[in-house]
Amino acid sequence: MVMREKLAVIVLTMFALSVSVAGEGAGGTEKRWFEKATFQGDLRLRYEGFDQSGKFDESRRDRFRYRFRWGFRAKVNELITIGLQLRSGDARDPVSDNQTLTSGLDKKEIAIAEAFADFTLTDELSLIAGKFSPKKLWTVSDMQYDDDVVTEGAMARWKHAGGHGLLESLQGVLFVQVLEESKNGSDSYAWGAQFSPTLRIGKESRLQLGVGFDTLIEPQGVVDLTLSGKLKGNKVSNFLDGEGQLVSDFDVVSVFGIYRCRANKSWPLKLTAFFYRNSGATGVGEDYDTAYFGRIQVGDYKKPGQMAFRVSVYHSEPDALFYAYTQSDTTRGSNLDGLRFDYRVGLHSRGYLNFTWYNTDPELGEGATMNRWQLDYILKF
Repeated sequence: MVMREKLAVIVLTMFALSVSVAGEGAGGTEKRWFEKATFQGDLRLRYEGFDQSGKFDESRRDRFRYRFRWGFRAKVNELITIGLQLRSGDARDPVSDNQTLTSGLDKKEIAIAEAFADFTLTDELSLIAGKFSPKKLWTVSDMQYDDDVVTEGAMARWKHAGGHGLLESLQGVLFVQVLEESKNGSDSYAWGAQFSPTLRIGKESRLQLGVGFDTLIEPQGVVDLTLSGKLKGNKVSNFLDGEGQLVSDFDVVSVFGIYRCRANKSWPLKLTAFFYRNSGATGVGEDYDTAYFGRIQVGDYKKPGQMAFRVSVYHSEPDALFYAYTQSDTTRGSNLDGLRFDYRVGLHSRGYLNFTWYNTDPELGEGATMNRWQLDYILKF
């Protein structure tokens, strides 16, 4: 997979160069693609601790980790933008870019995380193809998609401005994701759609509503990779039969609402709620097919001295969501009952401090309560 991603970047870059050279030949003033590029990245330094009875030596574990991301976006012409991002982390782990400070001073890995082309087809319609981050393109919760997940495939996006009345905008997306290409069996992939209007609620408030649908085709291929140890990240938390086969299909319907209010500039308010139901659940999964996510956030941390607080609730029955790319810090892809608290404070114009605490239990079955705490310094550049 990594080799294919590298080839994709080479092809996209060569294409961008050819277009820019053609532009220079026509007018002589067209800037080259790298002169139009916007570079950005971030570094996160983390201390992390765990407490879980029977899990670690004396039920306690401590570690230090870092995450590094760097990339660029370049506008090739009025219609095409390309992007590339490199990240730290194990390339076989889709839900974490962290590197642990360990292993006798060995070198750490860097892999291609994003490589895409974004085509502006009309003022309202665009198409993106390659490897890209879902959270930048359509509305998902971090219970459904971990912050570090990047999907592979294509997405069409339509956005319509609603004018000056109640309706601020309408957005629709249609996507297909490649999950696993098999040499000998059926390929694993997913497709889905989402529709979302945003409403004006007074001068300083907005309410975004939405409905979505995701369906997975042959997800067993991803499960087999995890069980064989070839795919790292989340452990399989969906129901399996005695032969290691998924009990349920995954046809997940989602509805959500996000309310934002900036009446108080120092203490803006954001309320988020998602509900999921897997209409493809069968057998024992039929009784365990729903999930919900809620979050309250108050404050801002973009400027020095500003603070933000947020509380998040995670609840997922075993066959509500597909385990592979859900929130990893809760240590459970699904079958989760969890609570999260965050405190963030701005330190300087490009950096902030973050403290996070998780408390998680299995929603079904036996399992020890896990407490996890993280202290982060994040620098953006």
